[in-house]
Amino acid sequence: MDGIILCNKPKGITSNKIARNISKKFNIKVGNTGILDFAAEGLLILVIGKATKFTSYFQNLDKEYIAVGELGKLTDTYDINGDIIKETKVNIKKEKLNEIIKNFEGDYKMVPPPYSSKKINGKRAYKYALKGNDIELRPVNVKIYKIDILEENIPFFKIKVNCSTGTYIRSLIKDIGEKTGCLAYMYSLKRVSIGKFTLSNSIDYEKIMSLSFEEFSKIIINLNDSLYFFPQINILEIETKKFKNGQKIKIENKIYNNKETKFNNELNTIDNIKELEDNKYKISSCLKGFENIKKQQDQLIKVLDKNNNIIGLGILNDKDEIQPKIVL
Repeated sequence: MDGIILCNKPKGITSNKIARNISKKFNIKVGNTGILDFAAEGLLILVIGKATKFTSYFQNLDKEYIAVGELGKLTDTYDINGDIIKETKVNIKKEKLNEIIKNFEGDYKMVPPPYSSKKINGKRAYKYALKGNDIELRPVNVKIYKIDILEENIPFFKIKVNCSTGTYIRSLIKDIGEKTGCLAYMYSLKRVSIGKFTLSNSIDYEKIMSLSFEEFSKIIINLNDSLYFFPQINILEIETKKFKNGQKIKIENKIYNNKETKFNNELNTIDNIKELEDNKYKISSCLKGFENIKKQQDQLIKVLDKNNNIIGLGILNDKDEIQPKIVL
């Protein structure tokens, strides 16, 4: 069983504990692809079996959240679970608040919260914070593609944020509060999409834990469909063997005379043969897909065999060669 499941995480449990509990119940390898805070809820992509090899690629997908902020207070964790460390009066009009919020769209240098999983000298930031140590986290470059203001009932405001990976909504709301001069912390958070995967297609964590092994296997999205964000090619059987052995393969067309032994051997395994003039034939080492690829430097390619089974991930260079990066 290799692929992903879309889990609807409830509040009050860590993402890592969900992965551990599912792994223990079904006796399979399970990992998560982007931690949701203890107090947060929503979409969690869990990687199953060999899909754990692709964890970082799922982590890099854009995300969308619905969050509620409360003006006038700041907590040490920037969310509702923390202790209030500052309070101030809220004196701002909705029009001004709207303007401030929308100004965060675009490129944004964000300082992660002290209570976060960011590493400092190999150690998670929250471990320093729990001991009361002052730490200085460096700003990270993120992008806020769009912020929709859903509700405003001051001191509360509700927003939907479409953003790049690495964005901490807690920090965003804190920064919004600073711009208003009123402070703010994150009252609630729900992740509603990761890439094209949506919360509406997820399964509640409690439901997953109630499934039988057979039922669980049916909710797994296979690796090929899961990795939709990579361009793909299908390659010949002979090239498949090379790729699985870690060898570089070259995408090229070869011209054969129909009497050649090599042609006859390949004729039995492929169907992408084009008849040319003078009793010759053209055979490509790629069954399909290569012509649709927009070439970029070191382009990552999903590699499939002739039966549409994914065999790994490769790097395409400017010589039309694919170097295996991940082999299944």
